[in-house]
Amino acid sequence: MSELDHFYVPTLNAVWNVLEKFSVDPGPIFENFGLYEKDLQDSNKRCHAYIEIALWHHAQNIIKEPCIGLNAGRDTWHPSQLGTLGYAWLASSTLERAFHRLSRFQHLVTNAYEVELDKTETLYQVSIRYSKQNPAFQARSESIISTLLCMSRMNFGNSLQVQAVSFVHTAPDNTEKYLRVFNCQPEFSASADSISFSMEDIRKKLPSANHIFAEMMDQSIIKALNKLERDNIVSQVKSVVLEQLSCGKVTEEDIAGLLNMSKRKLQLKLADENVRFKSLLDDIRSNMAKEYLNEQSLCLSEIAFLLGFSEVSSFSRAFKRWTGVSPGQYKKAKTDPL
Repeated sequence: MSELDHFYVPTLNAVWNVLEKFSVDPGPIFENFGLYEKDLQDSNKRCHAYIEIALWHHAQNIIKEPCIGLNAGRDTWHPSQLGTLGYAWLASSTLERAFHRLSRFQHLVTNAYEVELDKTETLYQVSIRYSKQNPAFQARSESIISTLLCMSRMNFGNSLQVQAVSFVHTAPDNTEKYLRVFNCQPEFSASADSISFSMEDIRKKLPSANHIFAEMMDQSIIKALNKLERDNIVSQVKSVVLEQLSCGKVTEEDIAGLLNMSKRKLQLKLADENVRFKSLLDDIRSNMAKEYLNEQSLCLSEIAFLLGFSEVSSFSRAFKRWTGVSPGQYKKAKTDPL
């Protein structure tokens, strides 16, 4: 399976549910592509991304109603459809953190598109950027954007309001269904499929938040991603480093040993990727430090421990070297109102 063609099969529940909603038996259609209903509950099952495209095209051709993709997320989405990423999403402290996780770990679901995040003082925009091999088309675009809304409301509640929504495809003859789903007038023929929320809502603390469980899911996701990229030495090193951070076993010798190779062999493999171990370790620690500092419930001593530092002072010096500011300054900047 090549780099840009995998798709997480449980996510195809969206197509299955839409077919059933319009009284079409999904079984024979999925079987034509070598998939069965039991596969939709298999957390280890993947298929080529062209199968997802073909299923949506097939559904669109069979169901002679416009805007069928808008039915994909409504009352049918469940966290299991994204595997561990779905449960990490549900446990996120804010929607901003949830979308950050989705963008960071999207490749666990598919490499056919990327989730991009942009924000202003008042708006938070989530955009989908498709690969050249898998361009946008109406049913799938509708499905992704309506599912993002359903996922967000599962965390936030039904009071969450969409501020703006856009689609790459041209406007259909009747946009009434879009207005019912999003409660705002969509932009069509746009540069990207996107959905926007207010910054106030996106940063609101969520009742389902559980940062410990979310971090556990993150570690599980990282391991799964490493399996997908098992031939990539950088991914392997990242995965092992993340597992060992809180144990403090993050020297080059330790990581090489855990990868069943000598320190010299590890250095050569990383050099082939133009990467140095120390720089990679600093990048991992810096990124994780920012993640942990965004969790207001974690104190500096806990974060230092989670990153493998024996003292808060050592962590503080390292963080200032990475970012130019102290952990306290970084945390204050994140919590101060815009």
